[in-house]
Amino acid sequence: MKVGILSMQRVANYGSFMQAWALRQMLSELGADVSFIDIVPGRQLPGHNAKGFRKHWVRARELAKALLTGELGMKMRGRKFYRAMRARYHDEYYTMLGLNALPPARYDLAVIGSDQVFNCFERNPWGFTTQLYGDIPQAGHIISYAGSFGNATLGDLQRAGVADEIAANLMKLDAISVRDDNSYELVRRLTGREAVKHLDPVLVYDFSRELEGRTSGRSDYIVVYAYAERIRDRAEVEAIRAFARAKGKRLVSIFSAYDWCDESVIPPTPFDVLAWIRDADYVVTDTFHGTIFSAITHRPFCTLVRASNSEKLGSLLRWLALDNRRAATSADIAAVLETPTDYAQTNRIIADEKVRTREYLAAELARACMSSRASAPRDEGSIASL
Repeated sequence: MKVGILSMQRVANYGSFMQAWALRQMLSELGADVSFIDIVPGRQLPGHNAKGFRKHWVRARELAKALLTGELGMKMRGRKFYRAMRARYHDEYYTMLGLNALPPARYDLAVIGSDQVFNCFERNPWGFTTQLYGDIPQAGHIISYAGSFGNATLGDLQRAGVADEIAANLMKLDAISVRDDNSYELVRRLTGREAVKHLDPVLVYDFSRELEGRTSGRSDYIVVYAYAERIRDRAEVEAIRAFARAKGKRLVSIFSAYDWCDESVIPPTPFDVLAWIRDADYVVTDTFHGTIFSAITHRPFCTLVRASNSEKLGSLLRWLALDNRRAATSADIAAVLETPTDYAQTNRIIADEKVRTREYLAAELARACMSSRASAPRDEGSIASL
C-alpha cells in the first residue's frame, strides 16, 4: 500500500517534525509504504500575503518598532538563532523524514494532517491551496487525520471568499478527522458531515525507542518553549524569572532565543528536544506541541493561553484533563507550576485514544486497499481474468 502524508513536514518547527514522524511511524507499523506529499502552492489571500511587497513592508515595520523599543538586538539574535535551527532542519531532519526520496506517481491512500493543515490564514509560502482540503488527484482514497483550522471561523472563511471551495473539496474526503472542537464544528457547518476527533500523532505514538539513550546532560533547569518574541510582556517575563530564582533553576530557551533566559539551546534532533523537556524540572510554554511534549513526559508545566491560541490549547487541555495547567495571566504562572498534576487520568485518556487512532488508520488502510483492488485494471493473461 502506497500511502502519502500531506502535512507541514517542511516547516522548520519541532512540533511539525514530530507529528509528521509519529504519523509516518504509525502508518508504517500498520504495513504501509509511507512517503510525504509536498504542498502545492495556491494563491495568497488578501491580508495574509506571505510574499511580495506586503511581506517586506511588515518586516520593515517590525524592525522599526524594535529599534524604537530597544528590542532590535534581541530580534536580530532571535533571527540568527532561527536561521541556525532552520539550517539544521533542512540539512539533517529532511533526511530523517525521507523528504529527499523520489515520491511515487500515485498513492493508494493520502492522509492530510495533522497540524493546522486546514488553516488558510497562516502567512506561509503556499497560501490557500485546495490540495490541503482534499484536491489530491494522484490518490485513490483520501482522508484527514487530526487536522485543524486553528482559530479560523466560518465568518472568516466566508469573508475571504474560500468557504465554498473548502466545502467542495472536503466533500472529496472519504473520512474526516480533526483534533479540536472548532474544526469539528467548522466541518459540520461547511459540509453537513460529522468528523471524528483524534489526538495529535505526537500524543498517541510511543517515542520510547527514539528517546533511548538520549539525555540533556543537565539538571536544575526550567525549559522555556515558546515562539520567538511571543513571551514579551514584562509581567510574564518577570513572573517566570522570579519563579526560577526562587527555585534556584536556570532558564533554558529551546526553539527560540530569549535574552532574559540564561541560555538558548538548539538540540541535535527533535528527539533531543523531547529529552531536554523530559529532564527539566519545569516547563513554560505557549505552544500546542510544547504542551504535548510536557504532557507525554509528565512534567510540571504551565501553558500560557492567550486569545490567539485559546481555541487549540483550550480544547487540548480540556481533552487531556489538564486544564489546571492553564495560565491566563502572569499572576497564574507560579501557582500553576506549583500545582501537582496526577497524570493517571491523562494516561488513561491517551491509552484509549491510541486504540481509536490505530483502529481508524487500519480501517482506512483496508478501505483504500479494497478500493485500489476494485479499480485496478485486469490483466487478461492472469488467473484472475479467467
